[in-house]
Amino acid sequence: MKIVPTRIGVPFLSRRRDNQQEAAAREGIRKTASNTSDPTIATDSDTPTVAPKSSSLFGTLPRDMFRKPAASQPTQPTTASSTQTVTPALVQARKPWRKLLYIKQDYADDYVDDTFLMELQKNTNVRMYDYSTVVQQTTVVTQHLSSIMVFLAVFINLRRGSLTGEALVWGSTTLTMVGFGFWGLLNYSLRTPEQRVERWNLIKGAVFFTLLLFGLSPILRTLTEDTSSDTIWAMTVMLFFGNLAFHDYSTGNLTNIRFPGSVSLNAAVLAGVLLASRLDSNMCVFAFLSFALEWFALFPIMRRYLKRISAKASMIMTLVLALLAWVLFLDISQAVAMIHVLGTLFITFGCPLWLIWIQRYKNEIHGPWDEARPIVHRYFR
Repeated sequence: MKIVPTRIGVPFLSRRRDNQQEAAAREGIRKTASNTSDPTIATDSDTPTVAPKSSSLFGTLPRDMFRKPAASQPTQPTTASSTQTVTPALVQARKPWRKLLYIKQDYADDYVDDTFLMELQKNTNVRMYDYSTVVQQTTVVTQHLSSIMVFLAVFINLRRGSLTGEALVWGSTTLTMVGFGFWGLLNYSLRTPEQRVERWNLIKGAVFFTLLLFGLSPILRTLTEDTSSDTIWAMTVMLFFGNLAFHDYSTGNLTNIRFPGSVSLNAAVLAGVLLASRLDSNMCVFAFLSFALEWFALFPIMRRYLKRISAKASMIMTLVLALLAWVLFLDISQAVAMIHVLGTLFITFGCPLWLIWIQRYKNEIHGPWDEARPIVHRYFR
């Protein structure tokens, strides 16, 4: 049987494909001519481009329709050697790299040379601690913690009735006078003008606050009368935690109370006001608030003086406060007394050992990537 090609089927489809290719070619020439505006480029109105036809058996089939595609050749990457020949004169003309970003160089911005890691420094500012020194520095924390425990024990004894307001007033006044005399001796021994205190102004301020507090005692006693006791206890615990967190544990401030020590003092006084509102008599409220001001405002300054003068005396003060808090809480709660003793031992002896043990894993790295720290010279007249 002889196969006769007709106008139906593959030839018809090939003619349609040829027409589409011809239209695409014309559109490409038109776009090229409009972009370049070159009069030498012919448009479709001048010389139309016709796709080549094949003279094979199938008439208008494309000539390369059944041709095997040629193997694609791998594309060679373009390198600097293929586009530009590097001569010895060009290499010699290249300036050496400098670690400066404000000048234009023949290098990329992220370029570093072989000496970059030679400036690496490890643990240059790390301070190695001694165990005995760290133990002595922890005394300021244990002293303040023990003073809070003593303050709470005094309040509980006042509430129970085992301690009267008159006894607390006389006892706190006596301790204040002794501390004031000891404070004067320390000021005389330091002999520095910036650490001396004007005694007369201090006495006038103490008398003024005492009279003001005595007049406000009836108001403070009924201040939180409509508030439940559970709320008072919860707020007191939170305020004492704030007192511990913001307390000034340094030994440089010997004359006044600055931030954040002022936040700690305000938290302690507010806790004292809340606790005093749960006492029965005005005398107990006056005695308790006077003791709070003396205990949290004046006593920490004397402790700083003592630590500044003698480290052994500060250790003795720490031991006395810890024993006093333990003795006062034995009749109240033996569990709390034992927890206080264990906590004091852990802070004084366990935490310094823990700090020295983890210090071996400290790895502080410094290098040329660090930000520059300008040195500003201040001149005072």
